[in-house]
Amino acid sequence: MTGEGVAPRPEVWGVLNVTPDSFSDGGRYLDPAAALAQGRALVAAGASVIDVGGESTRPGAEPVAPEVERARVLPVVAALAAEGIRVSIDTMNAETAAAAVEAGAAIVNDVSGALADPAMLATVAALPCDYMLMHWRGPSAVWDQVSDYAWAPRDVADELRARLAAAQEAGIAVDRLWVDPGLGFAKRAEHNWQLLAHLDELRALGARVLVGTSRKRFLGALLPDGAPVEERDLLTAVLSALVADRVDALRVHDVAASARALAVQRSLAAAGPAAASAIVALEGAYSAAAPASAAPHTGDRITLSGLRAFAHHGVFDHERRDGQEFVIDVVAHLDLRGAAANDELAATVHYGELAEQVVAAVETDPVDLIETVAERVAAVVLAHAAVWQTTVTVHKPQAPITVPFSDVSVTIVRGRP
Repeated sequence: MTGEGVAPRPEVWGVLNVTPDSFSDGGRYLDPAAALAQGRALVAAGASVIDVGGESTRPGAEPVAPEVERARVLPVVAALAAEGIRVSIDTMNAETAAAAVEAGAAIVNDVSGALADPAMLATVAALPCDYMLMHWRGPSAVWDQVSDYAWAPRDVADELRARLAAAQEAGIAVDRLWVDPGLGFAKRAEHNWQLLAHLDELRALGARVLVGTSRKRFLGALLPDGAPVEERDLLTAVLSALVADRVDALRVHDVAASARALAVQRSLAAAGPAAASAIVALEGAYSAAAPASAAPHTGDRITLSGLRAFAHHGVFDHERRDGQEFVIDVVAHLDLRGAAANDELAATVHYGELAEQVVAAVETDPVDLIETVAERVAAVVLAHAAVWQTTVTVHKPQAPITVPFSDVSVTIVRGRP
């Protein structure tokens, strides 16, 4: 495999660290010959892109001088690119990015989202490459101070939206841009899981989405204490299959495991709508009683995120008296092929009208439970004939809780009987 042709979606990006201190493979590929051999092996295992990095971003890692970084990565980038392999350069330094693209890299993967080097956006704008913006709130030394989120999926999407705007203002077209939620970077385990469960927030930004779960600490927390980092590869592969229909690329260390998991996912999806419905049923999101012959086109959806409504729901007198803000996320599942083919609004759902209907449903008569509010919203969404299933999340960010917290929410999934 040499990178020719169209890669299946999602792509698998193989991690190649040419550093002495990476948390998972530090020092193993410092020698350019060893790095080239590993890059070839990752491509043979199914990688579409080799992501080459010369500076560790693990917690506590020491910064690397740009000239040292370039001495590590440029021979590897040039050798891989000379063999027709698509290469991404993992760097926060604009000069390293420019040198790597000149050596053959096709993508600049900047974990700082252009916040570490003020010259990065202007540099990339002048380069013939794609650009990956990761969500970043600073180096690992400050993570403990900046890891609070009101609701991680919305906060991360909002901050990435600002970085995308800055990139486009600098002259980088949106079709060159990618976003990465930055799992593990100034995020606690619950934030990582929230982001993975709500990837639609990122997809709504309009750029391609990459996710890097590979060997992250929040996966290690699911294993026995002291388990080798390589044991996280199975968990990574499981996640690769679970998020495959919501991302454009997956960045992993063990390419073979994730490629095989994706092959299973694609094979099941290719078996037809009945197989897809079976997947949804197993997740508890679709009624098992629905006949296979009536199974819908499952991949299409309309998403409304962060709808805000002011209402007087709650079990306490002050909640009923004073009211508070509720935040609503809605995913409407429907078959959009007809609407797209005929450019016909009547064949889809007018999302502006739906947003108004959702807010009206939330702001009507007070009730005790946000579970009841969620059911109201689901009924509004399912009243649209085209919608066969909806996922509704009601957030109560000002809930009367006596301990520090970032959010309270209820999520329900409802379909047609």
